[in-house]
Amino acid sequence: MALSSEAKARLLNLLGTLQSLPTTATSTTTTTTTNLLNTANSSTNVTELLSTLNTNGLVDTSLITNLLNTTTTSATNLLNTTTATATGLLNTTTTATTNLLIDLLRLRLLPSLNALRNDLTNRLNQTVQLSTEYETLTGVLLAVLSDYVVLVESDGTMHFVNLSKIETVASL
Repeated sequence: MALSSEAKARLLNLLGTLQSLPTTATSTTTTTTTNLLNTANSSTNVTELLSTLNTNGLVDTSLITNLLNTTTTSATNLLNTTTATATGLLNTTTTATTNLLIDLLRLRLLPSLNALRNDLTNRLNQTVQLSTEYETLTGVLLAVLSDYVVLVESDGTMHFVNLSKIETVASL
């Protein structure tokens, strides 16, 4: 894992703080701290840097390791959530697009609504049988409007049937 500029800066800050702490430091301790600063500055690998810090006993690297592990877990969880959300959105979009294409094909394949409207207009106030994909209705045709018809059954039940849903028409 490469060390970001911000992480390097924070580690250098930490090492600089360690260097400036009042101690009974000898020239060996100062040299070791300087070497650690140089290692941190030139290091490109987090594991290498943590190993160097831990080996010299100046920093307890368990906190840094735990922080890195927590950050990695959080980033992984965020990526998984983002992937799941994107997949769901893609599936929804694909379904919507498919349904739209099916509707467009149905409209293209249905007989002209003008011809159907004209045929039904000629049957106004007559008893007709209309069949749709889901049911067959029988009654008196009361009205033919721009996109639907009004049909009343013998028991008084009124139906509003969308013209695009009518599959067959028969006079009785």
